[in-house]
Amino acid sequence: MGRMTRGLIALVVALGIGYGGPAAAAVPTPSGAGIPAAQAAPGAEGATIQATTRSVRCAGAARAAGWTGENLVISVAVALAESQCVAGAQGYNGPTSGCPNGSLDRGAWQINNCYHSWVTDACAYEVYCNARAAHDIWGWSGWSAWATYTNGAYRSYLTEARDGVAASGGGVYGTVNTGGDALNVRAGPGTSYALVGTVAHGTTVRIICQTRGTRVWSDVYQYWTDIWDKIGDGRFVSDGFVHTGSSGTVAPSC
Repeated sequence: MGRMTRGLIALVVALGIGYGGPAAAAVPTPSGAGIPAAQAAPGAEGATIQATTRSVRCAGAARAAGWTGENLVISVAVALAESQCVAGAQGYNGPTSGCPNGSLDRGAWQINNCYHSWVTDACAYEVYCNARAAHDIWGWSGWSAWATYTNGAYRSYLTEARDGVAASGGGVYGTVNTGGDALNVRAGPGTSYALVGTVAHGTTVRIICQTRGTRVWSDVYQYWTDIWDKIGDGRFVSDGFVHTGSSGTVAPSC
């Protein structure tokens, strides 16, 4: 995690060595250059975001992982310093005594595939799972496990991180993805509850919390899920039609 200069991440991507999965992305320009402010989509359910998209994304994942207070802000700043909060980011490390074949730092919090081989690639390259693994590592080692913390680089991102945490509020943001139709909003977490409204495809929603309910087939993502997202008082939608970057839970339990 940051054992070599972050510039190596960009080098790895430029050379085409980076992770080839769906989450892979070129590392954006550093220090927030060219990063637009996230904006709530028209008709968004309670979303008023004035921070950068990347800071809100990492804040949501970090909050769901369990960080709170000032450590939540630091966690976002560390992710921004490590990878710009890019899910598919990679940083190559040369051979060391512990990892003679070299190693890779992976994902938003740059979790090393040698020293933390228990974290699978599937987890490392998914922002919410990466955040949970990083939170575990932080619980064991503190912030000293990240070079961008020990060398102070994270400090350059504290303002952006604080804005992202404030914008993410008490919930996580997702985007309604039905393929085109409006998504039904129910009075409770299940299809037997009263229909209380709809949300248009493409709408940004704030997920206050998540709970289990009626099992629903998502023809968009091709899987069954019993996760329901609370987007307001007495307002629930099936998580199978909300893009959050994960097929599992990403918000606190209701």
